[in-house]
Amino acid sequence: MISMKRATLAAALSTLFLAAPALANQTYVCTHGDKQRVISVVYATEGQTVPCEVTYDKGMGAESLWQAQNLAGYCEEQAAAFVEKQRGWGWTCTQQ
Repeated sequence: MISMKRATLAAALSTLFLAAPALANQTYVCTHGDKQRVISVVYATEGQTVPCEVTYDKGMGAESLWQAQNLAGYCEEQAAAFVEKQRGWGWTCTQQ
């Protein structure tokens, strides 16, 4: 009886996880004249919003600006706010 319950639970959980869309890293490309900046939200684990980090690349390698270990939505909010700041400085940003 217990193994039947475990099998049913395992099947239900695998269906739930397989049905959940995998989260892809979010990338914004900002341009100003001939300059380009890339702001990315990078997820450490596929399908989970944390842990994550926001990276910023000015063409000389990406640097980490913010990280979150267990606060869902933090990286996305920080990246969106930084994109808006870039736009305020005259950059044109598009999500890729």
